[in-house]
Amino acid sequence: MQFGSLTLKCCKYGWMLFQGPYIGKCFDLYGQYSESEVAVMRGFVREGNTVIDIGANIGDLTLPLARMVGEKGSVYAVESHPDPFNVLCANLALNHIRNTFPINAFVATSDQAETESKVWGKFAYVSEKWATRFVALDELPLTGCHLIKVDVDGNELEVFRSSEMQIERFRPVLYFENDFREKSTDLLGFVMGLGYDVYWHLAPIFDPVNYFNNPDNHWAPRNICSLMMLGVPSERKMAVAGLPKVTSKDQWWDEKIAPGPRA
Repeated sequence: MQFGSLTLKCCKYGWMLFQGPYIGKCFDLYGQYSESEVAVMRGFVREGNTVIDIGANIGDLTLPLARMVGEKGSVYAVESHPDPFNVLCANLALNHIRNTFPINAFVATSDQAETESKVWGKFAYVSEKWATRFVALDELPLTGCHLIKVDVDGNELEVFRSSEMQIERFRPVLYFENDFREKSTDLLGFVMGLGYDVYWHLAPIFDPVNYFNNPDNHWAPRNICSLMMLGVPSERKMAVAGLPKVTSKDQWWDEKIAPGPRA
């Protein structure tokens, strides 16, 4: 069903409005998006938990997180650009999701933070018309936090700097993107300095076993992946099966860890 430039379909975690070449195409062809990321987060999220989704976009990963925590849990879904934020709210409403609090704001330590994208332009993450609202995660009135997911195209370190007190207080699992080599050393050094063991997770957005039973990879022969990291508090003293551990903040993705094109 079409609504202007948006398509509506019943997908794995509920009704989804969507568009776009990656997230939208995944929902259109497969009824789900990046189930590899969902699987990793599901390993750490339980019913009744509180999680934070920074860079929630249209709710592609917010909806499965909302299903994971259930009615007694809470999801804070933060999206800085009003266009995908409006679609995020529509997707929450379409599925009668009441355990998720959507926030239209740019996460940063102050309102002087840089919001422009060198790749996508001045208004990639914020509105060209409306003034930008800034929020630090340390300002959220949390009584608990079990996982923070961050996918903000290179601004991950700024997000974590804005949430140091919450991280120190609740010691959540951190799941975040790391796809800018020039920013990686500082990002990994900061997270590891907070007392976290960090693991590489190459996350393919296509899964041949999908909700629509469509085995054809739209991007073949390429394997489009997100370059994600998993941070687990060191005091848990746990090994994460199947994911290589970061041994130095100066490490970077190599062909053994991350072959092929990235999303």
